[in-house]
Amino acid sequence: MAKQPKRPDLAHCKVTSTNHPKAPYRVLYDGETDGKRVRLIKSFANEERAWEFAQERDTEIKNHGVRYGDVPNELRRAYDFYRDIAADIRGQGAEVPTLESIISAAAADLRARLLQKSLAEGVEEFLAYKETRVKERQKLNLTDHLKRFADSFPGASFASISTPMVESWLSGLRSRRNPKKLAIPLPLSPLSRNHYRATVHTLFEFASDPARAWCPRNPVSAIEPETVEDSEPKAYTPEDACQILQTALDHKPSLVPVLALGFFSGLRISEAVEVNLARLAPDTPEFRVNADRKTGARVVPFLASCKAWLFAQPRRKGLAWIGGNKTRRTLVDEVSELLTLAKVEQIFNGARHSFISYRCASTRNIPQVADEVGNSVGVVNKHYRSLVSAADAKKFFAIRPATPADNVVPMTGTASGTVDSKPGTQKKAR
Repeated sequence: MAKQPKRPDLAHCKVTSTNHPKAPYRVLYDGETDGKRVRLIKSFANEERAWEFAQERDTEIKNHGVRYGDVPNELRRAYDFYRDIAADIRGQGAEVPTLESIISAAAADLRARLLQKSLAEGVEEFLAYKETRVKERQKLNLTDHLKRFADSFPGASFASISTPMVESWLSGLRSRRNPKKLAIPLPLSPLSRNHYRATVHTLFEFASDPARAWCPRNPVSAIEPETVEDSEPKAYTPEDACQILQTALDHKPSLVPVLALGFFSGLRISEAVEVNLARLAPDTPEFRVNADRKTGARVVPFLASCKAWLFAQPRRKGLAWIGGNKTRRTLVDEVSELLTLAKVEQIFNGARHSFISYRCASTRNIPQVADEVGNSVGVVNKHYRSLVSAADAKKFFAIRPATPADNVVPMTGTASGTVDSKPGTQKKAR
């Protein structure tokens, strides 16, 4: 009887025999399927071939782990292809990304395309994520911008949005405020388009994070912000300011508190809407403005002109802007309608710019004005010091609501407010 050859000891494989007539030998070995450790079986008709396979597989597992032995031939062929192409590219002086990075990117792209997370769903998830991470004003802007973006691509998924698509969308954005009823609304300014770009960029950073992988990359990253030319702030003339305020008092009294606090106390809109009117008594010389994300809390003057307009409108309690369920964007729309009604060209942030300009001309005290409005001395000195004259400043702070007094000459047009040129007198506002 022939002596059986001595077989090696195997750590990860086992050779057994069976009664199968065509494949009486089988090898049991460790493997991995879909990321799970499993015990695999391979049958052989020849004992020697079974032992050869078992030794090869045992060595592979010892040297490289279970996964190496489980790599299918198609992946080995793919590696051979990559190796040959990479050598050719490097020979021409170009840098070649690693095979790992190529496969990872391709797998992420495949996952995104198969999962097909829609823009509408993703925007809702992103807004829910931001719910406790941003303030109310920023939340409104995010909601407005992103809903507009998602509505522009109905049914689209994150993975389907490309850089040219976002670029085309940004360049085609037009104003949704159209007081002049133009057939084609005006395009948004470069600054506004930059704001939209920043918001959409944040959305895709959220979406392309490996934890979500709704898209393989952020398509907005390849779009640079537009150049925005800084322009000097402008101020309303005393006559235009009077026309705006009187028109508001006559037709939109709910706007008077916010406008008066902007024109005669220098508050930003975000600050003015939070002021509680009940705390503003006629004998109060100044009042505190709550902390703002830009400047923090500060004390501002409560001038006679501001008091006159605040107390001319009927409401004495509550916040300066009470829109009910209306948002602050509604406030912006209301102001735009007011300017159209008053026939005055709108100046962005014009009420606050007007106060700073006329206050500088009136007091000639730049540090004081900077402290009152929450700006630096350098900014106030650079942009507002020489914008208006002292004579116009006197007219501006003398603006009062129209009264039935005999010495009041009604203005032509919508409103009939007054601009005092001397104490104790009221003259026609031109």
